[in-house]
Amino acid sequence: MPASLEVTDLAQGVRALTIANPTRKNAIDPGLLDALARALADDAGVRAWLVRAQGERIFCSGYDLHALNGFPEGTPLPDERLGEVLDLLTHHPAPSVALVTGPAVGAGCELAAACDFRVGDAFARFVMPPAKLGVVYALKGLARLRSRVGEQAARRMFLLGLPVEAAEARQLGLLDVLADDAPAEALALCQELALNAPLAVRGLKLGLGLLDGASGEQRAAYEGLRRASFNSADAREGRDALLGRRAPRFEGR
Repeated sequence: MPASLEVTDLAQGVRALTIANPTRKNAIDPGLLDALARALADDAGVRAWLVRAQGERIFCSGYDLHALNGFPEGTPLPDERLGEVLDLLTHHPAPSVALVTGPAVGAGCELAAACDFRVGDAFARFVMPPAKLGVVYALKGLARLRSRVGEQAARRMFLLGLPVEAAEARQLGLLDVLADDAPAEALALCQELALNAPLAVRGLKLGLGLLDGASGEQRAAYEGLRRASFNSADAREGRDALLGRRAPRFEGR
């Protein structure tokens, strides 16, 4: 049975994306990547994404091994499409939180790394097994994980293929929150993110992504977002709420 993606609207502008592929431990396949791309494009009203998986003790076992068979010269490799779709998640204006309550292997590990935050419990573990599978991972995926854990930890994960357990993942920054009730913590984090001003969050996400280098066009776009934010209704609301000692009500304009 192919993987599916369940899309559910939760409270306060939080939308959950749930991987469902129980017969193959929530493995990712081409159809799931297409569904994820469509879901990220259909984003009206979304202020935060919750990325999770069906089942309590598995996040994602990686790319479906049954789909890794024969790639003639000139045809795209599977992790190329994976990287393209995960870029949509990483660069989406709304922040994302991955809920990891079991192993996140290979493509599943990269999926979690593509999110802005990761929340897990003691059963969370992260594994990058390409060296044990005999394949060379895409540069985009190598860079994505290195950006989360640093150079040496990335070398250890890729070259040795050994798992990173939950406590170490928290120390490395691969997990932002390690909690007994990870689902509740992940939802609370999404709701907290959704309360912030959407224009400001969009601009700040863009700016953080440009810190390692940006073209003149990208810098101009960022400055445009900055000026728009200072002149926005949300900026006036934030100022008035702070002066009035009340919670702000942002509308994204």
